[in-house]
Amino acid sequence: MFQKMFFSSISEALSITSESEKNQIDGLQAELEAMPDTFYGLFWLYTHDFMYLSPSIEQVTGHSFKNFEKHGMVFFTSIIPPNLIENIYQTMNSQAEAIQNHPEYLFAEELLHINAAVYNLEKEEIPVNYNAVLLDSKVFDPISYLVFCSWIDIRNKSEHEIQLIETSLREKLLQIKSTYFRAKPDRYQIIRAKNRISSREKEIAQLLSEGHSTKSISDQLNISFNTVESHRKNLLIKLEAKNTAELVYKLNQF
Repeated sequence: MFQKMFFSSISEALSITSESEKNQIDGLQAELEAMPDTFYGLFWLYTHDFMYLSPSIEQVTGHSFKNFEKHGMVFFTSIIPPNLIENIYQTMNSQAEAIQNHPEYLFAEELLHINAAVYNLEKEEIPVNYNAVLLDSKVFDPISYLVFCSWIDIRNKSEHEIQLIETSLREKLLQIKSTYFRAKPDRYQIIRAKNRISSREKEIAQLLSEGHSTKSISDQLNISFNTVESHRKNLLIKLEAKNTAELVYKLNQF
């Protein structure tokens, strides 16, 4: 026997506790999974395995869902044609970077879109269109994004049919994104503030989160004690923190 790797629903994977938002996301999930020739996933880009993967991947690819449950992203990567993997990741990286530099950052209605393919059981390529929204981020090197994505099997479909399916999918992906932010007001506020913090404030924020004192930061950055204090006070305002302890807690949520 093997340990099941995925959450049973998107709302559970996203730790949605509000009944209203949970019901909305569960409803959107049901609508998505009723759409033929598609499957869905939720994962942290670069750092984690799938948190959720729809069982409909078995209908699209022919591969047993148990293989995905048991081996997760490793098995999924193995069914992507090797000649496409580098292009997929380069495209995903460039589009994620564009979102990162967008004035509205994660709150922009921007999606990732990639033309890709997966192998079926007979090692035949199934052309798929990949669409995704970025729901959240964590500071790693490179930065990691929480990605909710869909794949559409585009075989035997006209351009018009594909466009209609993608329009419907993207609308639902963005609805899930907006519902996630409504359900996580504290996280929403931190992400908003993060996008308003200057480069110098980010340096000071990093050092504060590591436990350095104002004097230590002043010495390390070769700036005055008062300048550090001014930046610290600005961070308190931007993150709506009552004191340095609460500020450090919020900074650690980055």
